[in-house]
Amino acid sequence: MDIKELTKIKGKMTFTLRNAETGEIEGRLVKRNIVVTEGRAVFAARLASDTTYSGSINYGALGTSTTAPANADTQLGTETFRKAISSYNSVDNIAYLSFFYTATEVTGTFKEFGNFIDGSAAANSGQLFTHVAIDITKTSSQTLTIDCEYEIL
Repeated sequence: MDIKELTKIKGKMTFTLRNAETGEIEGRLVKRNIVVTEGRAVFAARLASDTTYSGSINYGALGTSTTAPANADTQLGTETFRKAISSYNSVDNIAYLSFFYTATEVTGTFKEFGNFIDGSAAANSGQLFTHVAIDITKTSSQTLTIDCEYEIL
């Protein structure tokens, strides 16, 4: 009898808008996302001792494209602002990553978010790991925290 093992990565992202002065929550959005082929390929390469990429997610980016995320995506549709990871941790088989956008560093209406392996401050750099469609409008009086959870099943 063959044993069939199914391994997958399950991702959940929580987007929280807070009043920058009071800290009061002004909006929250929870979304499931796709881990794109490019992101999964980095992990497969690491398992095979290919050290081209570290496998570490280090940047998150907001964008304005309304095109639906797809498995074959290699970058956001229209990246508009990128930020280095704020905090990270893992417990058992779950990775926890957070990105924090201050009140004054970025404003606008965002339709997509993605995070990147081995990215830099330059737009579209690094290997896209996840891509998710969102609908968030952030003002200069709000902060935005994006908490990502990736569970390896």
